[in-house]
Amino acid sequence: MAKEISKEEQERINKMIDSLMKRAKIASEKYMELDQETVDNITKKMAMAALENHMRLAKMAVEETKRRNL
Repeated sequence: MAKEISKEEQERINKMIDSLMKRAKIASEKYMELDQETVDNITKKMAMAALENHMRLAKMAVEETKRRNL
């Protein structure tokens, strides 16, 4: 059963989401200014970080979602 949240808490959540969306838009605009070599380097580093941390990330996903592969 979902917990009811107060109007104040909903406003706080909405402000947080608005702030995150503004920051994401700025980041996206800056990312679009990057050259292909830089994008490739960022992508490679992200993939390597995911590979190096795959087990820890999988455990975090299971804890957060309460789901796992059977």
